[in-house]
Amino acid sequence: MRSATSATVFPRSTAIRSPQRGRSARFAGIAIASLGPAIFWSVIIQLASQWMDVPLSPVALGAVFATIAVFLFAICAPLMLRKPTAEAVITAAVRGGRSG
Repeated sequence: MRSATSATVFPRSTAIRSPQRGRSARFAGIAIASLGPAIFWSVIIQLASQWMDVPLSPVALGAVFATIAVFLFAICAPLMLRKPTAEAVITAAVRGGRSG
């Protein structure tokens, strides 16, 4: 009985394929990652200030919101927009091939 073994070598263009995400999907992800927590913490700060009987002005609350949102945008945008390393892409391709 013959035993057939084959070493299949995929061309580089097939093995490493970066995920194709639209620009709007990336922007939506960054917006959710920066605006969501900013809204949450602004509400928490407003509730805490009302609980302590020191109400914040809308300008102060807006400044807190903007500061948190800009900080998170500055942190999240480079992380979410970076190109994946070749190792991560190959790992994702191998996992994707085995799921079928």
